[in-house]
Amino acid sequence: MTQLLIPVHVGSESLDHWEDIEAQQTQYGEDAGPYLRDERRPLVADRHLDWVTLGFEPRWVGFDAADCAAALQPSTLSRQSADEFERFRHGAYRRGEIALVISPIGSTERESRNVHRIFGPVDSVSVGRTYTSIDGRPIGIGARVRAAAGLGDADGQLALRLLSSNPAPTWRSLSLRGAVLHSVHGSEEHAAEGELLPILETELGEPVVAAWISPDGVERRYIVPVETPWTLLLPWLLEQALPEFIPGAMRRARRPLAADEDLMTRRERDARAALAALEAEYDARRDELERQLEDAQSAAMTTREGLVYGTGQQLVAAVQSVFEFAGIVVVDLDKHLGGTKNADLLCTFDGRSRLVEVKSANGSAPERAYQDLIRHLREWPSVPGSVLVDGGALVMSHELRTVPLERRPRPYARPEFLAAQTEPVISALDLLAAWCEEDRQAVRQLLYAVPAGQVAPFADVDTLDVLEADPSDPAPGRRRWFQRRITQ
Repeated sequence: MTQLLIPVHVGSESLDHWEDIEAQQTQYGEDAGPYLRDERRPLVADRHLDWVTLGFEPRWVGFDAADCAAALQPSTLSRQSADEFERFRHGAYRRGEIALVISPIGSTERESRNVHRIFGPVDSVSVGRTYTSIDGRPIGIGARVRAAAGLGDADGQLALRLLSSNPAPTWRSLSLRGAVLHSVHGSEEHAAEGELLPILETELGEPVVAAWISPDGVERRYIVPVETPWTLLLPWLLEQALPEFIPGAMRRARRPLAADEDLMTRRERDARAALAALEAEYDARRDELERQLEDAQSAAMTTREGLVYGTGQQLVAAVQSVFEFAGIVVVDLDKHLGGTKNADLLCTFDGRSRLVEVKSANGSAPERAYQDLIRHLREWPSVPGSVLVDGGALVMSHELRTVPLERRPRPYARPEFLAAQTEPVISALDLLAAWCEEDRQAVRQLLYAVPAGQVAPFADVDTLDVLEADPSDPAPGRRRWFQRRITQ
């Protein structure tokens, strides 16, 4: 059966018109009048757009649009397809069909300079028949967008096509705006009408692609970024939008036999239902994974930011959270002792306790930070409520002004200084790496590590025996500074 082309109203002059305009611009060059010189062919009238292959018959400005199945980039201005658009809309109403419209929002370098933007940097689409416009404000490069919840088949497919388009268009936050009419009798305000249904939205819930539904329910207008290629929109219109919203147009074009559910075999209906279920399952699964990603990012943000860029208490809190993640019991000594009287943290695991000093530096790690740890270890036995400790560790976040992956891996490099170390020095980025991999053993190993050339202070010593031994007879290789426990 011969399939017919589907007529669509296009709010632009014909291809011949633009060929003539461009020929005159070439002929007259700089001598062309201002209006002729500033005319630009719109994207919807691109000469390379193969309408026949795509399955459509374009009805340009000046052509009748009463039997058109959809309207592409129509205008509500007189002498700019307003009459054709009104006939298209009335024809859809008489047939009991939806007036399906696609309106790009925004401007391009190819836009005619004769089009004046009365709303400044805000792009706008006037929907006609109402005092309503749809405004679009650019929201910045790199904005993340996602499919809105609860989309139907056609809208869901449009969302997927736009999300996978490369390069990504400029996203604009869409909103409805009413009108204020001024006269000699004063001002008359008109509220925005209709409903804006999000299809793609930002993380803040701002629609960037949406369908506007007219108050009378006749018109369904899709607002898409002007950068969206028509080679993406037209196949979607033919394959998804028209079969779902205007099946009568498909029948008139002799295209329904394989797509009209009333004429399908049971096998076709079952396969179609299975495909729809698969797509719905995919959408639901994607939404769930996006929520899981957001939850994971929210949970990790404080610790990650603290370890990478934190200073002071922010860094201390991040280090504490990582140690606690690894099953280490941590006491914030500043809070417990009522001020900065010794190290930052007291960490205990499997009966082994260590003092932890946490430091940061914008540049290279200062050696005095390690000396502070040694001093605190020496003074620890005189701190009220102190307990027996095996030693200490320094957690150092260095070179904060450098991109994390470009920082030197080790805080200290001077050979003589490294040879003199008796307590481990932990890079905050090493702590971050172990935490990111959820490797609890690696976190504990960093805290209880032994510097190169040193002997583990608690190696081969039973923890319970040491704690119960006589303080006057300390076990070999183990510091017996205090026996009392901190009381909470």
